[in-house]
Amino acid sequence: MRPRLLRRLDPVSAGAALFVAGLLLVAGSRDVFWSGDFFGEVFHPAYLPLIRGNWHAFLHHLPGYASFTVLLGVPATLTAGALGGAETMIFRLLALPGLLLLAVLGGVLGSGARRAGRAGWPLVVALGAGGPLAYQTLLYGHPEDLLAAAAAVLAVLAARDGRTTTAAVLLVVGVAAKQWAVLAIAPAALAAPRGGLRVALVAGAGAATVVGAQMLLVPVAAGALTSTGGLFHPHQLWWPFGITAPEEFTAAGHGVRTAPAWLQPLTRPLIIGGGVALAGLWWARAGAGRERDDALALLALVLLLRCALDPWNLVYYQLPCALALVAWETRRGRPYPIVTLAFTAATWLSFVTYGERETDGPFLLYMSWAAPLVVALALVLFGRPATRRARAAAPLPA
Repeated sequence: MRPRLLRRLDPVSAGAALFVAGLLLVAGSRDVFWSGDFFGEVFHPAYLPLIRGNWHAFLHHLPGYASFTVLLGVPATLTAGALGGAETMIFRLLALPGLLLLAVLGGVLGSGARRAGRAGWPLVVALGAGGPLAYQTLLYGHPEDLLAAAAAVLAVLAARDGRTTTAAVLLVVGVAAKQWAVLAIAPAALAAPRGGLRVALVAGAGAATVVGAQMLLVPVAAGALTSTGGLFHPHQLWWPFGITAPEEFTAAGHGVRTAPAWLQPLTRPLIIGGGVALAGLWWARAGAGRERDDALALLALVLLLRCALDPWNLVYYQLPCALALVAWETRRGRPYPIVTLAFTAATWLSFVTYGERETDGPFLLYMSWAAPLVVALALVLFGRPATRRARAAAPLPA
């Protein structure tokens, strides 16, 4: 018997979502030797020694997302080694779980839109299955973010439909893939018609175990969770506070500005604390009669703020927010996912088309659309209760 989540899939939407996943896999893994993070951050220091049987080197060079690297990286690497494969095969095996879960998300959302007779269901499938931002995530060499993003949004959907155990498991899977998925715990708990506390407790305990083990066993994971270090990109709120980078920092390709010392330990706690505060505010403001589908708007807002407040903000950071937006628009009955399309186009323009990273131009362009979207989502969530439903049902200004 199929799980209840998969019973909602119709063959057409499921087939289209799987086609998108296959297209992303092929297009996003054509060359894993470029300057993306996979080759330099994981494959060369960790997976290559593992292929040669050097477990000590593998364990010594685990990245901050060590759970993903161990739980999925070890079987993928050993399988590729046994089959005579190497870099590309390992990368594709690592990308498969995330792409398949994205296909489930796109298929579930597309099936709902198609059953409702909405003309925009193909767009829902394409964007729900990852779309252009999943492609950028693969190009940047981060298949773990595909899995974390899909698991986080599916967890909120599962909680909204009363499947608390499924939601909690998905949240733990998301955190094991990438630690930022802890931001989905509060929205998932608030989305549940019943058992929200159980979602929060089970997922919170599982996430704490995963993160605690990583911080204990992998020193670089502890550093990544408590500090953003010196990396400093222009597509974020702190850009005007950057300081001139040392010559060796710029020569290494990290840019002309770096984060001031006071900022480095501040942003991670601010992102987590802000997410919890926004969830608490929505719970207090909307009360028991809240529109629980709007938990997806809460998730989108929290994830967008995570991007804007993170000095490392890169194009693939926007993927989870795009998935939350398309899920929200679909569950709220929009005929077309206009906000998600606008968000995706703006992200592509800001990060890909306009590739500048040293002047104030990228900062101004990014904030010109990210800040209004933050305000619009906040109005949906925290507007007057009497007008909140009408405002949520109307399309956000693109």
